[in-house]
This record gives sequence, structure tokens and C-alpha cells, in this order.
Amino acid sequence: MKKVIIATAFILLAGVVFGQGKFTVPELSFEQKHNRTNSQFPVLIAAGINFAKTQDVTPYEYGKKIGKLFAPTWDKEAGFDGYVNGMIYISESSRTTDDGPIEIKENDDGSVTIIRDQGQMSKYGDTYATFEERCECMTGIAEQIADYMGCTITREDTKQSSKITIKKK
Repeated sequence: MKKVIIATAFILLAGVVFGQGKFTVPELSFEQKHNRTNSQFPVLIAAGINFAKTQDVTPYEYGKKIGKLFAPTWDKEAGFDGYVNGMIYISESSRTTDDGPIEIKENDDGSVTIIRDQGQMSKYGDTYATFEERCECMTGIAEQIADYMGCTITREDTKQSSKITIKKK
């Protein structure tokens, strides 16, 4: 009798341990995880813009509010070089395998221009916010952080690329 109980318990336990569940964790490559994470950013920005508009806040003003929140997380002592390197880092870390390389130009006037593919920002429709509204929001964010870091920034956005120029104040 003892053997029957032990055998039955073992069979039930084995079924639970080795049985295929209805829900499983997918096995994703690093590239798949990175691309998925990057795809969430423009959607979340667009959802925030959509809500801001219901509160009569423009995408640019909404971006400025976000930028004011984020700015103190930057190392102010790093100044111009820190801001430029930070923007390059953000550009590179958000670049997917479908995007072209980032181009960095040091200009005669001491400014630095970063040119990159739009990547995820241009891949979504206008469900929550238009591409232009997303770019306005990003400008608002970037300007606030630039100001905090002692810089100015200008952006020229098309659906293909973003050209960011940073100058010392």
C-alpha cells in the first residue's frame, strides 16, 4: 500500500512539475527585448500627449514639464560635454538594428550636431498623437535639460531623421 501511495504521489508531482502549462515565458533574444522596449517609448509619449491635450496643454508644454522633472537627474557639473555625451548615449541606446549609424559633427562655432534615424518615433501612426506632436514634446524635454546643463538645443525633425544641434550658452 505504501508503494502505491508513493507511486501515485510521484506521478501527480511529475505531472505538475513537467507538464506543459497554458502560460509560458517566451525565450527572447537580447535584440528582441531591446527592440520591444524601444517600441514602447513613442507610444507612451504619445499617450501622455493625448492626455495633456485633454487638459489644454500643448505637446511642447507637456514636454517642458517632463524636461523639468528629468533635468535634476543629469550631472549639472558635466555641463556642455556631459549634455552632448548624454544625448549621444540616449540616441545610441534607443537605436534599433533597423536604424542607420549616428553621425556626430563638431561645428566651427563650437556646437555639436547629432544626426540620427528617427527609428521608433516615426514607425507609429497618429492614433494618440501625430509624429509632429511627438517631436514637439521631445523638443520641450530636450530644451529644459539643455538649459539645466548650460546649453541650448535645436532640433530639425523629419520622418527619416533627427538633426540635433547643441551649443554652450
